[in-house]
Amino acid sequence: MLVTQDLKDFSITSWYKTFENVTIKTIILEVPVEGVKWFQFQELSELDEECPAEEIEADSQEIEEDSFLSLDFKDKLKNVFNVLGQTVFIKNNWHAPLDAKMFSVGHTLKAECIDDIRLYLKTSSIIQQDFANIKEIPFCLAIRKWMCIHPAAEFRCIIVNNILRGITPRDWPTFYPHFKEDSEQIIQSLHEFFTEFIKLKFPRTNYVVDIVLSYPDKPFILDFGPLNWKTNLYAFTWKDIGPLLNKDVDKEVAPVFRYLDSDIGIMTRAHALLKFQQEQNATYT
Repeated sequence: MLVTQDLKDFSITSWYKTFENVTIKTIILEVPVEGVKWFQFQELSELDEECPAEEIEADSQEIEEDSFLSLDFKDKLKNVFNVLGQTVFIKNNWHAPLDAKMFSVGHTLKAECIDDIRLYLKTSSIIQQDFANIKEIPFCLAIRKWMCIHPAAEFRCIIVNNILRGITPRDWPTFYPHFKEDSEQIIQSLHEFFTEFIKLKFPRTNYVVDIVLSYPDKPFILDFGPLNWKTNLYAFTWKDIGPLLNKDVDKEVAPVFRYLDSDIGIMTRAHALLKFQQEQNATYT
């Protein structure tokens, strides 16, 4: 679990205003304490197993009613759909319910009503773990304007000591032929965007930032995350990145962009990394 300062720094409530002009339009609503239960999974096993089915149904309905959001908060949620265009993407302070995709049409996590939001949050183990483990910071719903983003346009940028050191596709290990041809342009575009809009504006010196690079649109930020051994570094490993944390480097060092330059078929991330490391020897100076 993230430490308290991590929770504060990487909560969208902390960074959204700073980067509002270079990220997806988002409306952030703090969930009332009494309303959190409305988004939490309720086990029927918590009811008396000896109760008749009719009583269990009545009791479960009572539990549902007791944990309803206030009408005022529901009105705010409904208004969000009007403001953002009827279709939205939902996350909490830190995470999106990515493991609830199976419950959405086309596995897109599109939300078109309040019930969609509730379904995704209640069926997501990622979100439920946040409810169970995080107590110090108020929960918020970050409701984002829906955008159709091609997986090949999403990149995770690894920042070490305020320097962009590594770039990896988030859709790893998928082969995209244009990466090899466009690699220099991708590096340049991400580096220029980071330098102009992110560097020294985020409170941490070590972190990851996910950026969408989709021509001819301007790059924009998806999210920030901590840089540690638990973070998914996709084409990199912690053994690649960890030693850089205590290494002094020239501020002009060029970032390394790792991608698959040939179609290796269906492989696990571990196998792809092993094959990649056997074929390439990325040098950090």
